[in-house]
Amino acid sequence: MTGKGDRLAGKVAIVTGAGSGIGRATAIRFAHEGAVVVVADIVADAATRVAEKIEADGGTALPCVVDVGEEAQNAEMVALAVKHFGRIDVLHNNAALGDMALAMRDMDFLAFDSDVWQRSMAVNVLGPVYASKYTLPHMIAQGSGSIIMTSSVSALRGDVANFSYGVSKAALNWYAQTIAVTFGKQGIRCNAIMPGVTRTPAQMRYSTEESLAQLQELHLTPYLGEPEDIAAMALFLASDEARFVTGQCIAVDGGLMASLPQVPMFRKILAGEG
Repeated sequence: MTGKGDRLAGKVAIVTGAGSGIGRATAIRFAHEGAVVVVADIVADAATRVAEKIEADGGTALPCVVDVGEEAQNAEMVALAVKHFGRIDVLHNNAALGDMALAMRDMDFLAFDSDVWQRSMAVNVLGPVYASKYTLPHMIAQGSGSIIMTSSVSALRGDVANFSYGVSKAALNWYAQTIAVTFGKQGIRCNAIMPGVTRTPAQMRYSTEESLAQLQELHLTPYLGEPEDIAAMALFLASDEARFVTGQCIAVDGGLMASLPQVPMFRKILAGEG
């Protein structure tokens, strides 16, 4: 990015899961475009580092430690934003369960673990619901606001693993549309972003060069997504440019879900490789 923008000038934004990956990229991009940002994350040091970077770049940010799976902590996060900045214009519900140990317990349907399901739903679904619940009265009072969910293309198809993650993102899509329907006439927009494979720190921790190459084969772009690609869509949805966009679940996935599953095989055949 070069220079400063003003697409979010005068707006106050909360970004959860803002300590790394998509949340970090979004918080920095929002601030770069003029927003005051509450940098919320379960890891205190991560939230502080991102807030300090924003401040060093000339922006305004406030770190906030929050476990979004706990209702009271969501209420405290919203109250902190209103106390310091007087309003909330954008809520980006980005935080998601990133516990690798839990993820590894979600790989065998015949060993389905209800504890993993419960924690996934608490963080990935109830977290955004709680944050929205406490933010909406402030948005309604001012007659405007944009709520953004970070969902996943995993919500759209069946899988052979991640049996709790996928269903949590499908539920999140439902809430995105339902909030849009319920509060649209009061000036509130709500949308979900569904990323494809994105090179976040979490993704890279359990990926190999071979697995990344295989995933690349499935996308239509000549590269996998970067956190900044998702942040760009979040910026649009947060801005007044998207005033007529609500109730949408938007894939930002490098075309992952656009093609038939056999396309990579046919590419090789057409190229004389198979």
